[in-house]
Amino acid sequence: MSNELRREVLKTFKKLHRTRLNIFKGDLYALSFTRNKINDEYKKYKNVADENAINELNKFANEVEHEVRTTIIQAVETKPGTFELNVRKEHLIDNVPAPGTPLPKPERRCRDIKFKK
Repeated sequence: MSNELRREVLKTFKKLHRTRLNIFKGDLYALSFTRNKINDEYKKYKNVADENAINELNKFANEVEHEVRTTIIQAVETKPGTFELNVRKEHLIDNVPAPGTPLPKPERRCRDIKFKK
């Protein structure tokens, strides 16, 4: 594996751990679980030598990091039965349909219907 590729893999590994620390701040169980999961996944593939396979695995790890960062919202119980959501800027996205998706047809208005008095 080239030094540049090794640097990219390490960069992604560190980015996953930084995201884990931000997302699960204060939740010791989730922090421990995700730390072990990230480390186990990297250990499982540490003997892969094919650069194309390594690039695919690194791309997948970046996609996972993006999903975790943008979709997981931490809820903290402030009082029994009351929760506070930690919503971050990454969660606030526009609900715009994907390019090429047909838009729904507008509903017909009732102008042509005559009502009796």
